[in-house]
Formats: sequence, C-alpha cells, structure tokens
Amino acid sequence: MAPSSMTVDVAVIGAGTAGMNAYSTLRRAGARAVLIDQGPLGTTCARVGCMPSKAVLHAAQRWDGLRQLMPAGMPQAQWRAALPKGHATPQQLWQEALQIRDQLVQGNVRQLHALADSDLLQTGARFAAPDLLELGDGRRVQARAFVVATGSEARKPAQLQEQLGAALITTDELFALHDLPHSVAVWGMGAIGLEMGVALSRLGVQVVATGRNPVLAKIADPEVAKAAQAYFAHQMPMALGCRDVLAERRGDMVRFEAGALKADVQYVLVTQGRSPRLADLALAQAGVRFDAQGRPLWDRASLRCLDSRVFLAGDATGERPLMHEAAQEGTIAAQQALRALGDARWQDLPVRGRSVPLSIVFSAPDVAEVGLRFSELPPEAVVVTARGAGNGRSKIMQAPEHVLRLYADPASRQLLGASLLCAGGEHLAHLLAWAIQRADTVEQLLALPYYHPTVEEMLDNALRDLRKQLRAA
Repeated sequence: MAPSSMTVDVAVIGAGTAGMNAYSTLRRAGARAVLIDQGPLGTTCARVGCMPSKAVLHAAQRWDGLRQLMPAGMPQAQWRAALPKGHATPQQLWQEALQIRDQLVQGNVRQLHALADSDLLQTGARFAAPDLLELGDGRRVQARAFVVATGSEARKPAQLQEQLGAALITTDELFALHDLPHSVAVWGMGAIGLEMGVALSRLGVQVVATGRNPVLAKIADPEVAKAAQAYFAHQMPMALGCRDVLAERRGDMVRFEAGALKADVQYVLVTQGRSPRLADLALAQAGVRFDAQGRPLWDRASLRCLDSRVFLAGDATGERPLMHEAAQEGTIAAQQALRALGDARWQDLPVRGRSVPLSIVFSAPDVAEVGLRFSELPPEAVVVTARGAGNGRSKIMQAPEHVLRLYADPASRQLLGASLLCAGGEHLAHLLAWAIQRADTVEQLLALPYYHPTVEEMLDNALRDLRKQLRAA
C-alpha cells in the first residue's frame, strides 16, 4: 500500500471510555489496532458528564450544609451577609468544581497517550468501503473489522436554537461557563436534569424545572417515584408532564413558561438526553443497514451491525449511556470483532458477559434502580417496601422520605431487582447489584451482617419481610 496508508486487524473509532477499553482489549489479545479520534480528547464522562456534574453536586452539598445551619426562614442575602469575611462563596465553589474537572480531563488525556502512543491517530474518519477508512489528514486505514465508539452529543430543540442563541445551553455549555448562572430553567427532568437542577438550586441559583415525562427521573417504581417527587418539589419549583413550553428572548433574559411555571431566567438548560454521534462516518459505505428512523441495525448480544464488519460500543449504541456500560461494551465489541475475523488464535477468546443493569442519580438523597425495573417484573414477582420511618439511622438523619423496594422471584427466592430513594443510596445500590448478579437468595443475604445503626439495615428489614411473604406464597 502507499506510505500514507496502513493495514490493521481492527480499527477503533473514538477514544472515549468504550474506545479505550476496546483498544486495550485488542492489544492484550495481540491484535494490530489503531485508535482514531478527532478530538477534543478526554472522555465525555470527564469533560461534560459524570465527573463535572458530581464535582458540582459536591460543591452544592457543601454550600447547602451551611444554609441548613441558618435560622429557618432567614433570607439568603441576610445570612450570607452575616458570614465571616473570607468565607467560600458559591462562585468559588463553582470554580473549584471546574478546576477538578480540568484536572480529571488532563489525567484522562495522559492515560490515553500512554495507552495508545503512536497508535493514536488524532483526526477524523469516514468509511470509503466496507474495509477502508479515509482519515481527515489524507491517510487511509484498511482493517478487517471496526469498533465504532464515537460517543454522543447532547440534544437541542432546533426550533429554539436560533431564537435563544447562547441562552439555550446543554451541560456541554454549562460546564464551560466561567461564572455561576444566577437563574436557570431546566428543561428535561431525567437523571441529568434532576442532578443539575438540584445542584444549581443548592448553590443559590434560581431554578425552575420542567419535563415532558410526568415521572421524575423516569423512575419506574410508583412508590419511589412518589417519594422522590414529594421530596424534590421542595428543592425547586417543578412542572412535570408538560409537553409544550414557551421560551422567548427578552433582552438579556429569557421568558420561560411551562404549565403553571413562569420565570425570567438567564439560561435555559436543555437536558433531554444525548444522541449517538454517527452522522459523519458514512456507515452506509461500510455496509451497515438502517431502520426506518435511520438508526443502525445491530445485534445486542454481539454488538455487531448486521451484515457488516462494524461493531458498536458505548454511547454510539444509544441504549445504555453510562460509563461502566461503555467500558464493558468496548471490551465486548473488541472480543466479538476478533472472534469474527476467523483466525484460529481468537476463536476460543472468551467474551465478557453483561453486568446487571444499574443506574444511579446522585441527587442526595440518591435515586437508584437495579436489575429488573418495576415495569419489567413478571406477574408472580413479590414486592416489599422498607421506609425511613422504620430505620434508626434514617430517623437520626431526619429522613423519613427514604424508601427501599425489593423485587423477588418466588420460585428461586432470588432478587430480581430493586429501587430506592436514600441518602448514600449509591452504596446500597452497589450491594444490591452484586447480590442480584451473584443470584443470591433471600436466605443467603439475611445471613450477612448488617451493622447498627446504618441505612443498610433497611435492606435487612426488607429481606425479612420478603422471607415472610415468600413463605406465605
């Protein structure tokens, strides 16, 4: 081939979480691989996703803890004026959170260069043939298989983009702001909308929030959804189930109306999900077939696009936009790609299995769903509830809103899933995910220790109730 061309076993397009895991898996297996990314380098999680959002949430909890020490009903301006000179401000906490984000991105980029070294090609790519990529710098890459891990991009309503201009933002633009906004309307109350709405509100930003879905954070369990809505309604004004909103520019402000909500805000923060970033790849040239909505047809077990050499991973699939899922899918896609090549050395390559579904909203109290969601349960499933009112640690925390729901199979006596609203729920959710993935029975879980007083004792209480109901069944 020409000097400007190269031949590899597998080409990985996208150097985020999924792409890095795919490339690492390929190299460990002894395959020749390249990792292609046009930048900016750094995973979506580190740049504009889970890490900056958690840094801002942590900053918000620090400021909110101070607010809670002030006399009830005291106006914020009054108690802030009473603070000693030199105290931290919301703006300083915002800047600190962004600095932490920058450090994490820099560390991620260093990790990427150390991983791929000269195999990292920092340029764009598009398919010219089923086995050929044309790169943005004029080079060509011929490969026997491809892992597409190009990530996603935040959605913006096209009808408002021209009208609102820079006042219409996603988290991409939010985390690029030097100054903490003074007022924001959050449009979309899924996980990201809830997290950012809560964080900004606790930092003293005037926040109103709305979403098309009548259920906060798309919580499937009705009891957990009810508890979450009751709690977070006190954090910020919300209007859920609003399909139509009015947002129009009025000078330096935006008039925002949704249902009964009416507010003049500095920004409209759109949190309506992310779409796979696939448009510029010319996937049709790779033989990829599409459905009526223009989405690639792919097999969810192998991650392979039908009748092609292309394997999808991470946000590019559009299904499980979570970092741990992207890491798993990058590994699975690489393993499946190697097996599909037909070489004897990779025919017996083990393929990683999928982990139990696990999603967490870091809203303090956290919202989490593990395993089967309530809407997915079989009719025979047994459901039990434990509440904060019956838990010693929750009473100490003055958190009667805590609720834990467990779902079990009466035949196997194993947990099928769980849903919860709980302070520190991220930890309890992990314990439940491990138990479900190991196929632990109720009796096995009850044989484990539950320290007193902890929130984890809610699990002990729920399991005891579950055992009782299973025996009755």
